[in-house]
Amino acid sequence: MRLEHAALVCGSQKKAETFYQGILGLRKAKSQTLDREMAKKIFDQPFACDITLYKNQDLAVEVFVPHGEVEIRPGGFSHLCLKVDDREAFMEACRDAGLEVRRIPRGDGFLVFVKDFDGNLFEIKGREKP
Repeated sequence: MRLEHAALVCGSQKKAETFYQGILGLRKAKSQTLDREMAKKIFDQPFACDITLYKNQDLAVEVFVPHGEVEIRPGGFSHLCLKVDDREAFMEACRDAGLEVRRIPRGDGFLVFVKDFDGNLFEIKGREKP
């Protein structure tokens, strides 16, 4: 298992660029928008946001910038993304332990998010069984 990325919330794109590019020296690798519907399904947050991935060879941070003036609920968009060898086996182990597993359809595949016993959120990536 390895850490794929950490995800944090930032108040504006300007603040994100100043800190993650200017101060940390990370490059902007990818940008996308998370719509309201998907934000609700994944994070239980009722608003859209822009997501920018900042990274270098050793660090990847996904930065969420909500659209408009909003109040982030506890937990917000923050999560750690883990890459595992066998995602199905990992999900099964989580369910067996009584943990909440969210399997969310997206395109031709699906996203997987797991909450630990204290409510911390983890995105799970990994190999799928054929």
